[in-house]
Amino acid sequence: MKFHITPTFIYLISMLKLQVVVFLLSVSEVISQCPPSSGIYLRYNGNCYPNGSYFWDYSIRPTPLECGLPGATLNGGQWIGPNGAVPCDGGNNANVQCTTGPGTNLSVHIPTTNTDYLGAPGDGWYKCCLPTNCSDPNTNIIFANIFRFAQIESFTAADLPSDMTVYPQEYKLDCTKIGYTLYDISMSIGSTTLASYTNCDDQSNNCPGITVTLDLVSTDTRRYTVDITWDGMTVSSGSSIQSTIGDQTYQCRVVDNPDGYENRIRNVIIKVPDTAPSSLTEINKTATTITVSWIELDSSDADGYVVNVTSDTDTVQTLQVEGSSNNAITLNGLRGETTYFITVRAYQQLLGPAGIISVLTLSVINSINWTLVSSITQLNNTQYRIDCLTTTDINPNSTDVYWLVNGVMKSNSMYTSIDVLTYNNTLLVYPDPLGVSVNVTCIAMIRGVNYSQSVILNAPSGPPNNMRVFILAADSIKVNWTNSSVTNGYVIEYTTGGVTRNVVSTSEDEIVLTDLSPMSTYTISVYSYLSLPSVNSIVTVLTLDVPGPVTSLSVSNVSTTGITVNWTLPSSDNYVTYYTISYTPSCPQLSSANETVFVAPYQSTTTYSYTLIGLYSGMNYTITVKAGNVLGRSELSLSTSVQTEAMIPSGWPSSIQILRVNSTANRFTWNEVNCSQRNGLITGYTVIISNSSITYSLTSTERYIILNHLVFGTEYNISIAAVNSVGRGPFSDPTVVEIGIGM
Repeated sequence: MKFHITPTFIYLISMLKLQVVVFLLSVSEVISQCPPSSGIYLRYNGNCYPNGSYFWDYSIRPTPLECGLPGATLNGGQWIGPNGAVPCDGGNNANVQCTTGPGTNLSVHIPTTNTDYLGAPGDGWYKCCLPTNCSDPNTNIIFANIFRFAQIESFTAADLPSDMTVYPQEYKLDCTKIGYTLYDISMSIGSTTLASYTNCDDQSNNCPGITVTLDLVSTDTRRYTVDITWDGMTVSSGSSIQSTIGDQTYQCRVVDNPDGYENRIRNVIIKVPDTAPSSLTEINKTATTITVSWIELDSSDADGYVVNVTSDTDTVQTLQVEGSSNNAITLNGLRGETTYFITVRAYQQLLGPAGIISVLTLSVINSINWTLVSSITQLNNTQYRIDCLTTTDINPNSTDVYWLVNGVMKSNSMYTSIDVLTYNNTLLVYPDPLGVSVNVTCIAMIRGVNYSQSVILNAPSGPPNNMRVFILAADSIKVNWTNSSVTNGYVIEYTTGGVTRNVVSTSEDEIVLTDLSPMSTYTISVYSYLSLPSVNSIVTVLTLDVPGPVTSLSVSNVSTTGITVNWTLPSSDNYVTYYTISYTPSCPQLSSANETVFVAPYQSTTTYSYTLIGLYSGMNYTITVKAGNVLGRSELSLSTSVQTEAMIPSGWPSSIQILRVNSTANRFTWNEVNCSQRNGLITGYTVIISNSSITYSLTSTERYIILNHLVFGTEYNISIAAVNSVGRGPFSDPTVVEIGIGM
């Protein structure tokens, strides 16, 4: 005998290896009370099943599928399949026969006498109508799916996230195959295949489907699972990635193999919003909270929203807002002065696209500033107010706010409310000691986090230098100084008789003080200031009076015609504006002379020099120096005597006269050289007497000379020159005298 192997034969052989099974729509839907006391029902092999259950054609071949209705009388009930009504008690439709049972009971089955199983036109959904036929609107109806070869019992999404705050989202797709053991199976989204298995054979377990055992019935049902990750833009499973927007439609496809008689397709749709919430807007914020709103989606497009808050790359918080009509949320517990990125996604079964906004929380400390409360002229009693504006999220009347002043902690005792968002915390500080900058830090603490801002009240690096004072009038003086550091101005403090006055100068280096008391002594100090005053300059004491006498009068650089006079300032501190130098020559024919030396206002030296020129050589001078100012000159003076260097006399004796002493002697006399021409002390004279036959050169230390043995009646020429320590001066013009004539 020969056998022809056909696909149908393979199908029949595989059927013999299986138990009689029923495939249910759901594991949980086996009815525990069977038959039920009321209502239409399906019953197979003693077990009752609900509406919509699946039954493989091979399972109803030996055992019928019953349809019953307790308490009713059959009156034309019927089964209707995809190919029309199933004839009862005779005939068949696509090899399916109907049999009337006791009571109100109709069953369908495929007779075992048939060589074929369910015909292709009969594959699909059947409805049973009891107690009347299906045209009766009052009849009872229940459905069952009778299929041939392989079928998809269910295709569902499992483990969909209930906590929408976890992101990305993960879930599973479960596709359960029932029926024929030889098949291909695949799952996909759009054009992207997520899983695909071909030539599966449940008997050899060559595909990764898991055997599923349903309640009360053991089957070879195989469940295939795909793990899905959704990041808001793409669906991924392993290496398969598909971009998608809105609802995600997945497809499971089962094809019996090898003949491919039936191609089963089942879709599952996962609801996903296709748009992000629009008009995401910041409507309020503080240092620790942000309130945002958006335009809500229709209830058909959203079940709620998820708000995610990040700072930099860290997720701060994620909140789930249930209900599509909720369109605002306040985010608490944030940090001040921090930029947060807020994303809002609508969700249904999964999260949809995100709307995003960035918001900078308000500062915990908005600002810190200082204000000069009192005049800077109060120096170390000057009062400064520090204002620190903080958020009302803190409690200023506690340790949440405190101060550091140059590192020393101060409590916060003064504060006022500016508005609902802002407190003004106030601290008073003083510059003590002078010349030291004050660093004030305001510290506010929220939830254990300290926020701080500082302000520095700067003092100059040093006081003014080179302070000078000079008198302008009996009641006014000018003070000037230099300054090496940056400054905003100066405070001049002056005291007399226990009364202190201060004045502010914003000029660079000088000030005029008026309305002073004549003949009073003033103590003067100059302070520079930036925010704070410096230490004071060197104190200057001034008496409003004429200067005292100069000291240490001396001369130097004495020459034949000049003398340098040197002196120092008066011992008093009075400002000198000029000096008068008087010099009197020892020659009575000459007058005394005066010269005035004016002192430059910024001359810093205490020693002065002045050179007298055009003096007479070899002359003794008496020199006096007096200091003066606008109030007059000093009453006392200091004097000294000095002689200029000598040089040969520039003049000669005059008025030569001859007087006979006796018969042989004659006395010649002459007058002194003019004192302005002596150029030194005259120590002697040279006398030249000559005529055509003789010449005599004689010297004398006196202003006369006696000559003997001159010839009576003879004429002589006489010239005389004066001599000093340097040498002989010029001779006088010759004087002609005749001896004995007119004598």
